[in-house]
Amino acid sequence: MSATCAIITAARMGLRHNIMKPLLALNGSTVVKNAVQTLRQAGCDPLIVVSGRNSNDLIRHLGRKEVVHVINSDFNKTDMFHSFILGLTEAPAEAELIYFLPADVPLMNSESLLAMERYMVSHPECHILRPSRRGSVGHPVLLRRQAADFMLSWRGEGGLREAMAEYPGVSSLLELDDEGMQLDVDRKDDFECFLAYAEAQAQLRPVNCHADIILGRDKPFFNSLLADLLRQIDATGSLSTACAAQGISYSNGWKSIKSAEIQFGFDLLESTRGGRGGGFARLTKQARELLARYDRLEAQINRLCNENMQEYFGSIN
Repeated sequence: MSATCAIITAARMGLRHNIMKPLLALNGSTVVKNAVQTLRQAGCDPLIVVSGRNSNDLIRHLGRKEVVHVINSDFNKTDMFHSFILGLTEAPAEAELIYFLPADVPLMNSESLLAMERYMVSHPECHILRPSRRGSVGHPVLLRRQAADFMLSWRGEGGLREAMAEYPGVSSLLELDDEGMQLDVDRKDDFECFLAYAEAQAQLRPVNCHADIILGRDKPFFNSLLADLLRQIDATGSLSTACAAQGISYSNGWKSIKSAEIQFGFDLLESTRGGRGGGFARLTKQARELLARYDRLEAQINRLCNENMQEYFGSIN
């Protein structure tokens, strides 16, 4: 299968019940995390999320481990196509196929995504592919690299629809029996149907396994929560900001880091107190190496867990 990445746009998403639409609860998770999970299951890497309104909330919610974040600071003056282009500039050159998905359409099936990719592989003349169900077009759109490059240079009037209409290459529709590709949280009247469909589909998904790697001696001193805190510090340059993003007190965050430093025998943070230029905190070289080893171990153990899921829990799938 060709190298594939995905761009999720959420820059101008509004509120529902005073909550950002991408952060609405869905199947024990959220709207945007469902989209990220499904794209990840289909093998998309990297996942690029473009935010604008309340971007800090979305970044805190998704973290920086699983996705690449791009901020559209002009979200009030630009459309979704502009956000897509911002995300497209971050797509790696080796990505031959690129998905475009609005964050409020999270219910597509990963098997449908794989079917779209197989179609593109078997039809090299097709540069733009959109899913269709009973004659109605849905999301996401799948672009070949040539079409993506055209979008980057396009200066016409309108958005993605107009740009695709002007693209000189072949565009196709693929009929798929996947209602989730047409359901979004934007239409208030359809929201109850959206939730009902999501609940029904959740029961059809296979049970998977995810391990939380805990390091300890007599007592635990390092886990995924502390790893995430270190990543937040690395991203923000501030322990207090990172603690707030993780929903923990500054004192508890500081104590957890100091406890881990004692156990590891090296410092995790370099920091300076506030002054004229303000204080900062950053990870030490050893802390970065620790996170890299921790991530590799976690990935290896999770692969092992899922390889053995069928043997131990196959009866509930």
